[in-house]
Amino acid sequence: MSWFTDLFSGGVDKVVDSVSKGLDNLFTSDEERLILRNKLQEALNNYNLELQEKIVKHEQEITKRWTSDNEHIITRLIRPLSYAWVIFMFTVIMIGDGNWGFSVKSAYIPVIETLLTTMTLAYFGGRTLEKYKRMGKDNERGN
Repeated sequence: MSWFTDLFSGGVDKVVDSVSKGLDNLFTSDEERLILRNKLQEALNNYNLELQEKIVKHEQEITKRWTSDNEHIITRLIRPLSYAWVIFMFTVIMIGDGNWGFSVKSAYIPVIETLLTTMTLAYFGGRTLEKYKRMGKDNERGN
């Protein structure tokens, strides 16, 4: 989730540095500068802590959604049925292309390739990860 963190906190360090440098000109004593710099750093640390908590909460919500999606037969069948449909359509297009006057426009070919590749990787990769997670949980329960 580093992209998420970068999105919301990427410039905060720069802002704190520039504000503290600007405020250095307003305060005359080193003690005042250190107090202000510590307060700014504390605010930055609190912001980063809140951001991390929100990221964790976001991840937990995604996990809850995926878990609830796997509880019902319809949601469990979406992946295999969608994948079967894409394979079926790809086969029909492959057999029909050039036969009986049927042809696929060149603009659709990259879309079909990307969809087929993405669904294949997501389906088999996702199933593999789910099985590894389930095996890990079963091993923890058995120990």
